[in-house]
Amino acid sequence: MTGRRFRYTLAEVTFLLVAGVGVVVLGALVLLLFPDRPGGKIAWQGVEVSSIGAGLPLIVVGLAAIAISGGGIIGGDGEGGAPGTGSGDQTPAALKCPDDLTKSLPSQRVATVESGANAQIIAGATMSKTEWFGLRLTDGGKTVGAITARFVPASGLFTIQTFVDADCHAGHVDSIAAPGSGPLSSVQNWTNVRVTLRGRSYTLNLGGGADLRVNFSPFGP
Repeated sequence: MTGRRFRYTLAEVTFLLVAGVGVVVLGALVLLLFPDRPGGKIAWQGVEVSSIGAGLPLIVVGLAAIAISGGGIIGGDGEGGAPGTGSGDQTPAALKCPDDLTKSLPSQRVATVESGANAQIIAGATMSKTEWFGLRLTDGGKTVGAITARFVPASGLFTIQTFVDADCHAGHVDSIAAPGSGPLSSVQNWTNVRVTLRGRSYTLNLGGGADLRVNFSPFGP
């Protein structure tokens, strides 16, 4: 039978470990101080533990909590992945419209970027730099487009999965570094990209390092 691995945040793992140790210590004290006190029975997934000492079931519960904390996958802000997304390598669902962002990615991996943003942090020091993230691009508070992407440090590239405008059409790329146009599939680290959203051109720039940052502003000569 294949065992299921559960995903916990670092805080949850720490809590389980501390609580487990505490319950084990409490069970040991009860067992030493009240060895003749009736115990109890614990059953879980077909495994049953019973005892005549009141402290033994507590010790079993504590050891179970410690075991779970050691076997859990840490998710959330770390490199292991965000809750609900599985591994950081798991590709999210492609966007059809900007409103699909929160369906495709967890909220902590989605950032709203207003036109005029300068080096806005989209993934800080404690967050994964390699998991997929989403950007809701706005102008005057109104959504003009959305992107899902991930940073690949080895190549220095941002891989673009989806780029759509507010009308649910594929976003148009006017140029990447040199003149030209085509689909937005990747962006070199800290390279300006000229994109058109709803008939207006913007400059988009993604940067990866200790943080992931974005520049987004109206295009100008």
